[in-house]
Amino acid sequence: MSAPTTPDRRSSRRRLHAAMVRFADGDRSAFDEVFSLLWPILRAFTIRALRTEADSEDAAQAALLKVFSRIGDYDRTRDAGTWALAIASYEIMTVMKRRSRRRETADPVEVVATAAGPEDVAMANELRAAMEHALGHLSEEDLAVLHAEGALGSTPTEKAAHRKRRQRAVDKLKSVWRRLYGTA
Repeated sequence: MSAPTTPDRRSSRRRLHAAMVRFADGDRSAFDEVFSLLWPILRAFTIRALRTEADSEDAAQAALLKVFSRIGDYDRTRDAGTWALAIASYEIMTVMKRRSRRRETADPVEVVATAAGPEDVAMANELRAAMEHALGHLSEEDLAVLHAEGALGSTPTEKAAHRKRRQRAVDKLKSVWRRLYGTA
């Protein structure tokens, strides 16, 4: 359940809406007011969702840029804050997808091996052996796709096909890992 709307918060929302309408109608002097009212809202929203300073800052900035670049599309009959938060939610999803892709492409053995202690080196060796064992359960075609650098091919269709083959190979590897070692 959301917090009750205080008179101050309602007033701030009305001021934001009025400034956004003026900005959408071409009044460029409303830019500073829109920015000063909208930035804290977007920052608070993205930090609650993403929980890291850098990612939330990136998402809030991207959302603000999209709000400003799409100001001509703003429906003046709708709440300005809600519209901006909807744009910010898409930016949050983009950051979360990017995080997920980073985790999939990061080499877990290298991450563990960069630690200094002998236990970390032993863990990295065990992880490397487990990964080699799991990779041994994949077909030669899947291994070739996983080892290929970038999206091969020259046309967008070939690149898309390579990305799809790579995703299928990663999914197979995850399935093998779960079967052999539990959760992935």
